[in-house]
Amino acid sequence: INPTELAPFMPTFLELLKEDDLAVKNVALLMVYSAVHHAPQLVVGIMKEQVLPQLYELAQLNMERKIDLGPFKHTVDDALPLRKAALSVFSTCLDKCPSSLDIPAFMPVLAKALADVEDIQLQSHQIVHTLCAQHPIPLVQAADSFVAALEKTVNKKKGQKTGTELERVYEWIKSGLRVMLAISKLDGIIGARKFCDFADRIKKSKPHAPFLAQVENE
Repeated sequence: INPTELAPFMPTFLELLKEDDLAVKNVALLMVYSAVHHAPQLVVGIMKEQVLPQLYELAQLNMERKIDLGPFKHTVDDALPLRKAALSVFSTCLDKCPSSLDIPAFMPVLAKALADVEDIQLQSHQIVHTLCAQHPIPLVQAADSFVAALEKTVNKKKGQKTGTELERVYEWIKSGLRVMLAISKLDGIIGARKFCDFADRIKKSKPHAPFLAQVENE
């Protein structure tokens, strides 16, 4: 299909992001992802008005529910796939059409993603690395708001985990440390006192020394 022929229909398609049905929202997000990846001209002109507001909302949507399994209860977050998809769209926009984004407006969303479940955290870590290279100023300005989430990640407890589960915890910790180190190298970060205090504290921490050595030698 010629993108020019499809463009007039995009505003109508984007209304699907507002549907109550989570499956419809997810398909609409995949459509946006595909458009940004293959034909960004379809959404660039309507990004700030019609795409980003819904993207920010869906990236923070939480719909947890408890499932009673008899002896214990299991928590399911029905919105998790939507948050993953929304962050994937934003990450792709950084690559394909960065000028259409409002980076400062995304910082509160990113701060929340850094404190989300593991998969979302790892996605947000990759976004931080991209922003360090492309849009460092908004990151510096928001760095203090990242501290609580990053501190929790780099201090992740291993508990009774062994084998591959333990290795996964270690990789999670190292991912958080990479983000901390990347932000700590940005020009102007000295003005973010809370972040700098956090980074200095972790760099002097004996339990973190082996992880930091591995990360810095990569």
